[in-house]
Amino acid sequence: MELSDWERRVLGEIEKDLRREDHAFVRRVESFDASCRRKERRRSGRGEVWCVLLVVIVLATLPILLVLLAGHAGAPAVPPVPAPGLTWGIVGPPM
Repeated sequence: MELSDWERRVLGEIEKDLRREDHAFVRRVESFDASCRRKERRRSGRGEVWCVLLVVIVLATLPILLVLLAGHAGAPAVPPVPAPGLTWGIVGPPM
């Protein structure tokens, strides 16, 4: 949600007054802001590394799966063999 012009102006005036009157507070806020920005940069770097690693793993795994599945699909089908002692009932005896 974006601030209105009036809200931006009021916040700017408050910031200006604080910078004029309370230098210690301004230093604390600026140091906090700087540390947050450093942490943000570190986090984004780690996130990019994890994304690249995930893409590499997926791209390396896909061809292996395709080869395995293609080899399995070309295998001859084995006809089912009934277990000994089972009756065939309505269908009839095996040929």
